[in-house]
Amino acid sequence: MSGRTDPPPAYRYAVSAEATERELRQCAFALLNHYLAMHQIIVEHVQLQPVELLILIATTTGNVQRALHPAELPQEFRGITSLPPGLVVPMSRRAIARVVGMPTETVRRHVQSMVERGILVSTPKGVLAPNRLAERWAAAAVLRLIDSHVACTEKLIAAQAIVPQAKRPARSARG
Repeated sequence: MSGRTDPPPAYRYAVSAEATERELRQCAFALLNHYLAMHQIIVEHVQLQPVELLILIATTTGNVQRALHPAELPQEFRGITSLPPGLVVPMSRRAIARVVGMPTETVRRHVQSMVERGILVSTPKGVLAPNRLAERWAAAAVLRLIDSHVACTEKLIAAQAIVPQAKRPARSARG
C-alpha cells in the first residue's frame, strides 16, 4: 500500500517571542544564512541579482496561488506537469512592486531584463514565471532548499525560538 494514502503526522509549533528576543543574534544568523543559501542555490541555475530573486519568488508564488488554495491539488499536478492556464495567474508589475516593496519603475526595469533573458514571460495580463520543474536541476535544487530550511529550523528549535505548541483542548458542549 502506498504511503501517500496515510496522512503524515501533524506537528504544530509556535514562535516564542521571549526566546527569540533572548537569542536574537542566533535567530537572525540562522534566518539570514538560510536566505543566502536559497539565493545561492537558485543562482547556480538561474543567473539573478538579489533584487531579481525577490521578483522571481514573488512572481512564481503569485502565479500559482490559485492552484495551491484548494485543499486537494489533483495528483496529476503535484509533480512536474505544468498547471492548466486557468490555474496560473499572471502578475502585474505593479502587484510585484507592492509585494516586494520596491518602486514600480525599478521592478519594471528588472522584469524587462528578466524577460529578455528568458527568466520571466511577459503576457498582456502580466508576468509569468515559466514552469522549470521539469528541468533537470529543479528536483535537486528543491531538495537542497528543503535541506537549508531544515537546518535553519533546527537552529531555531535549538534556540527555543520555535517550540512545540500545546495541544488545544477538545471543545466541550456547553449545557
